[in-house]
Amino acid sequence: MKKVLIIGELLIDMISREYVSDLSDAEKFERHFAGSPGNLAVNLKSLGIEPVLLAALGNDPFSKGYIKWLNSKHIDTSFISVVNKNTSMVFITRSKGTPQFLPVRGADYQISFPQNPDELFENVSFLHFTSWPISREPARTVLKKLLEIARGKSINICLDPNYSPALWVMQENKSKNIMTGFMEGILLAKPSLDDSERIFGKHSPEKYIELFHSFGVENVILTLGAEGVLVSDGKALKTLPSLAESVVDTTGAGDAFWSGLYCGLLKGFDVFESTKLGNAAAAFRIENADKSLPIPKYKELMSLLEKKADL
Repeated sequence: MKKVLIIGELLIDMISREYVSDLSDAEKFERHFAGSPGNLAVNLKSLGIEPVLLAALGNDPFSKGYIKWLNSKHIDTSFISVVNKNTSMVFITRSKGTPQFLPVRGADYQISFPQNPDELFENVSFLHFTSWPISREPARTVLKKLLEIARGKSINICLDPNYSPALWVMQENKSKNIMTGFMEGILLAKPSLDDSERIFGKHSPEKYIELFHSFGVENVILTLGAEGVLVSDGKALKTLPSLAESVVDTTGAGDAFWSGLYCGLLKGFDVFESTKLGNAAAAFRIENADKSLPIPKYKELMSLLEKKADL
């Protein structure tokens, strides 16, 4: 079975129980095992795709709970390091738009180079990474080495450029240069408008697409919120509408999108057809308040896609 190797942050999300625009107004929080890589791994497993996680957790009760939760989902945890730091946490507003977040970092960037890289890359078809490991050492150096190995093995590399200055401990212009330096040779990136503005400043969606291509990204999927996504393979540019009929909670929509996208790519679909599956998975997550619900299987996603296309 072809696998997706996911490198990045495993986090404890503390999400406000109430819909608030600012964390200062939040009074109660709910704990969730999260971080985009963890969410993506669980979603992929629901779709019958085997994920491999390379990450780091702290030596504390939260990490024990996280690993137990992943094991309950039958996700391999053998490449997750447990280090003498606190497990990283993020406080997040419950939101129908872009949530506000406050990171409290500890273990997430203490990712270790695996003792047996060949075992890590066995049957891997895609390598997925986020901006979190880029932002701090030693994770940045480990990631660079792993990307070199992946390229040598002709593994497809995809980037979630979830850039935020709050994650970095250096001047913003330097962090942006490092961020864009990791884009060279990337098969696909899926930025949001917010991600793009933080990296490149204020521009039109079409200009953001052009900029990502200019730094070496082959395919770009720019998410536009309620307006859908703008997709480019460097030759054609298409806008695909959102499939969400109602917005209950946007939490987890991006990770759901990635899982549907990978489902399509692993089946040999092009970036445009794969994006439609991503949209269907994201719509499922947006329309359901219960984030523990598994992403529908491929056939169900296709059925959901067909039904929504008829509306």
